[in-house]
Amino acid sequence: MKTVKMSVCCTALLAGALVGAAPAHVQTADYFGGYAGTKNVPAPIAARWLSWAETGVPESGTLAALGVRTILYSNPHRTMPGDPLFTSDESTFAHDCAGARVNAGNGRYPGLVLMNPAAPAIVRLWRQFVDAHQSGGHFDAVFEDEAVGDAYADRPCGFSMEAWLSATIDAQRRLGYPVIYNGLEDFNGHEIAPEIALNASAIGGMMEECYAQLAADHRVSGWQWTATEDTELRMARERKYFFCYGRDLTPAEQADASRMFVYASFLLSYDLDTSVLWEYYHTASGGHVMPESLLVARDPIRRDVASVDALRMPSGIYARAYRACFINGRAQGGCIAAVNPDSSATRAAPLTGYSRTLTLHGSGIFDGGTVSVDDVAPPSTLQPLQGVIAFK
Repeated sequence: MKTVKMSVCCTALLAGALVGAAPAHVQTADYFGGYAGTKNVPAPIAARWLSWAETGVPESGTLAALGVRTILYSNPHRTMPGDPLFTSDESTFAHDCAGARVNAGNGRYPGLVLMNPAAPAIVRLWRQFVDAHQSGGHFDAVFEDEAVGDAYADRPCGFSMEAWLSATIDAQRRLGYPVIYNGLEDFNGHEIAPEIALNASAIGGMMEECYAQLAADHRVSGWQWTATEDTELRMARERKYFFCYGRDLTPAEQADASRMFVYASFLLSYDLDTSVLWEYYHTASGGHVMPESLLVARDPIRRDVASVDALRMPSGIYARAYRACFINGRAQGGCIAAVNPDSSATRAAPLTGYSRTLTLHGSGIFDGGTVSVDDVAPPSTLQPLQGVIAFK
């Protein structure tokens, strides 16, 4: 069996300035340093494989100098005593019809309350918070957590989703910094989240549970999978960054099936310029970039796809073919991503004519994990919740 293995010790990002060259990886994101990120990976190593990092002030300048775009965490929507944006100004809080502050703890966090995005005072506090961090570091964007209306809180008096989103858009504009909001997982029934309206003022948005979830089965399926794909497509059409945050915490070396499902799903709808993969499989290093992100697919045969339904094949699987695919910048020929998001096995007819498949080896990219393109034909049938990436 012939194997082409790409080690992570190889050269770093290929220069995108070279005409026709592919980057060494798709856009990736992770926590680094700061409150939640790894402190076990040197910044120059992280910068080879990391496009975006949520980080702290001390690390932000170092990462920015290495070409990583840096993100400052903030949450102007839900606070509790001790949080940076908790205040004694009553106008900053949302209230119920009895005049009490709205509980936002969802039964788990006593004292957590919902803020009022329409209050000028909360915007001033938010701006002061960002200014203070920016003065000591370098941040390319501000992460706005939980911009999800009333999804995780009791309803304020007279709540209107349209009014909430309008106030949030105005707050983002008055903040004066590029914003990445969190809330795209707040689906509207089985459809794209109404929070996508925040694209009017933000540079991008995050979806938690993106193709991978905390639930025991880990892989997202059914209408939720379809809505996730359509959200990724919509964000690309609107030229906004889509941060696909998968929340499978399984050890990476034990999660090959989940990882392949997630990456094939991501590739079905991704745009190289706007789609960002942020995973959370457990690794010894605490870094979460997976080596499959070294696969960059370019020149899709089907362009201008408005809905993932257009990628559904007669057999029932979803597939998208690309004319030029690369691993760590090295050409591999044409490839196809195929996914069965359903609960029953399905014929994989679109994979006919492909003779090689992508194989995962080991853990994350900072822990020695690699990928290879092997001379193994793809399966003729995709099992429930199976993803495959095959090559000519």
